[in-house]
Amino acid sequence: MGEDYIDQLLLLAAKIVALADVESTLDKREWKAAKEQHDSLEAKFKEIRNKYVDVLLDTSEGHDQAYDLVAADIAAIRANCDPSWNPAVNYVSDNLLSHLQKEAARDPGVRKAIKVMPWVLAGFGVTAYFAIRFLSATPINHAIDTREGIQERAAAVGKLLRYDEWMDTHVRKGGWIKGILLWPIQPTDAEIEGASEFAALAYEAQQLSVEQFGCPSLNRGYGNKPSKEELDYISEAADYLRRPNIQWKNPPVLAAMDAAKVVGNC
Repeated sequence: MGEDYIDQLLLLAAKIVALADVESTLDKREWKAAKEQHDSLEAKFKEIRNKYVDVLLDTSEGHDQAYDLVAADIAAIRANCDPSWNPAVNYVSDNLLSHLQKEAARDPGVRKAIKVMPWVLAGFGVTAYFAIRFLSATPINHAIDTREGIQERAAAVGKLLRYDEWMDTHVRKGGWIKGILLWPIQPTDAEIEGASEFAALAYEAQQLSVEQFGCPSLNRGYGNKPSKEELDYISEAADYLRRPNIQWKNPPVLAAMDAAKVVGNC
């Protein structure tokens, strides 16, 4: 088994060394192709080396004797091979023995923990991914003419605008990968409906503030697409109505008028 790994490493090392030797003679295009091949061979070398080291250190006996045994094998190969193979043997010696020595010095329990760590982290990542979906939810359980209902819908507005900004949906960029990554904070249908209800209330309050208090009008968007000024107004009105220190009136929807006057700088 060990001989198979050594043979594979020697063949890869010979190709790596050969590419390094001709590097200075290549033009720019050839050098780029050779560099890609060189990197691929190095990656394969490290993959096989790591598997070999894992096999060597898998038992307590192998763990204690691995370095000396491999060093002896490499010395025997160097003594018996054609001199043209010496650069490849040296490459294997330099890149295998130092790694083996470092891994053999680790506690076996630590080595095992390091090897399983990516799977553990992946498990935590999946858990966090779905936990964010749950924790970022903004349930809407009250009518819009109540204080709680207005604040729930204001929270939905904040979530919708944040998601819209991160997805950059105004220009439809991001692709399906961004959609997957941002799925935990993607608004639900209920949250979108609640945000729309808040927007309608806020627009009505803004229009009344213009008519009754002379507040500045908003620059409107085209068709169903709101302008930046309208989006900013909705966002700021939602932030205002979520403050803990605002004075709520009776009926609570009058607070939307206060928000319109404050945000509109009346």
